[in-house]
Amino acid sequence: MRIVIDTNVLISAIFWTGKPKQLLNHARHRKITFVTSNQLLDELRQILVRQDKPFHLQDNEADQVIEALKGFGEVVESHSQVTVCHDEMDNEVIAAAIDGKAEYIVTGDVHLLGLRSYQGVEIRTVSDFLSQFERSH
Repeated sequence: MRIVIDTNVLISAIFWTGKPKQLLNHARHRKITFVTSNQLLDELRQILVRQDKPFHLQDNEADQVIEALKGFGEVVESHSQVTVCHDEMDNEVIAAAIDGKAEYIVTGDVHLLGLRSYQGVEIRTVSDFLSQFERSH
């Protein structure tokens, strides 16, 4: 199963316990294939080091997080031009899913969730995805 995990879910998984961490652990243990793009990893890195966010990681710490994600994720080149969302990064999430042949986008973003699916990619919350995943495995 190939999934794109949105930045908001990754941040939750990195810093807290709960369902996002459980999802990321499934990816780390290769029970699911975590698909991402350089654009999405760049966004995550920027958020991790921003001073107006609570994380305040040093550059080298943020780099370590990104390298760890690359270690078990599949980084795809995004070529698709998606303009369905007002937020450019939401469009990048969809592009990564399309170009990475993902079956799901897992997100907490209400704008993405409102789409429900796009070009065959299902868009789910962490809870909904995990429930479905656990039923099928």
